[in-house]
Amino acid sequence: MKRRLLITMMAVALAFSLTGCGSKKEEQTTATTEAASEVKDEFIQFVGTDIPKVEKDEEDVMNKYNAYFAEGTSVDTDALLKDLSENLLPKYKTFLDSVKSIEVKTDEVMALKDQYYDAMNTQYEALQQVETAVKDKNKDLQTEAQKMLSDAQSKYTAYNDAVYALAQKENVTLNGEIATTATSEAGSTTEADTEAIDPSEAMTDEEETTEAAQ
Repeated sequence: MKRRLLITMMAVALAFSLTGCGSKKEEQTTATTEAASEVKDEFIQFVGTDIPKVEKDEEDVMNKYNAYFAEGTSVDTDALLKDLSENLLPKYKTFLDSVKSIEVKTDEVMALKDQYYDAMNTQYEALQQVETAVKDKNKDLQTEAQKMLSDAQSKYTAYNDAVYALAQKENVTLNGEIATTATSEAGSTTEADTEAIDPSEAMTDEEETTEAAQ
């Protein structure tokens, strides 16, 4: 009798043990599903809402900056320097602060945010270098500024690739362009809005105009 009771108790204990394992496994599966959903939801929010909301300032800055280099016109360096100092650079800094303030929780989307910010900050530093180069008429600084702009483009390309990779992983369909930034490929429909002009033109054009006048 005691042996039978012991076997019964062992069977009951085993049943409870198996039930507990099943429950734990189900909880783990649920947690994994919720975590995956959080990444997807935050990714859609970041790419579809957060970035488009703040990037208008960046677009405005680059449109105004590139307007100084319109084809067929000489660069008004005095106006460019004044605009960079009083308007363009401060507005770009506001844009960077807005990007930095975007709240994200998941590691995946945080990585995207860091890549995006790094690319845009590199462009900001390049525009600061343009300001100094034109002010000092320093060819070496102009060359350095151009390298920084190219670096910003490379960084944005890497960010763009990361966005598409995460979209594919999370089964998210991306409609149209990811973002319009200074690192768009030359020849694209958004080139005039987004691609920074070679800062060396800021001095070269003016010097050629001066020589012609002489």
